[in-house]
Amino acid sequence: MKKVLLIVAAILLASAVSAQNYEKNILGVRAGLNLSSLSLSESGVSLSSDSRASFHVAVVDQILLCNRLPFYLETGLAFSSRGGKLGILNFRPSYIQVPVLLNYHFNIKNVVTIQPFAGLYYGLGIGGKIKDKTSGEKADIFGDDGLLKRSDLGVRLGAGVVWKQMYFGLSYDIGCLNLAKDVLTNGGDGKLRNNCFSISVGYNF
Repeated sequence: MKKVLLIVAAILLASAVSAQNYEKNILGVRAGLNLSSLSLSESGVSLSSDSRASFHVAVVDQILLCNRLPFYLETGLAFSSRGGKLGILNFRPSYIQVPVLLNYHFNIKNVVTIQPFAGLYYGLGIGGKIKDKTSGEKADIFGDDGLLKRSDLGVRLGAGVVWKQMYFGLSYDIGCLNLAKDVLTNGGDGKLRNNCFSISVGYNF
């Protein structure tokens, strides 16, 4: 019985020591490639735009939520260029985004950390153009005369890998809000949403 108690005490002590090693706050920078598209649905019919290659840059902060487990809240601030091609229109919106994600750090032999994550993001449209491929004319994508609403909200899923403070990540954003103004859908029930696959590299300080 004493041996069992000693083993349990040793495990609890090891867990406590290990918990003290979790970083409370991890700051990082990210940049990378976006492959974005727009999905349009109206009257039960759906179609997706051609993908558009663009970029993103971000500052992130991971905050430890539990002293016993490497469970983190991740947020930050990002600039992200999105869009896609629908028919003769080429959409090129730009957003300031704020993610709210939960991630868990799986440490592999103190060399590599795998960090799956899931959560939400909010995007505020700050600029961009719509180009008519036929005429070559351009117009502002947001604002009173624009075709898209500024607010975007969606689900973000993905995973990152950290090696010697270098970060490599993949993520996918699924837009949940209808971006289209009535003028784009001619007052119908059409809905336009953002979707984006991203590849990121970065550094954790």
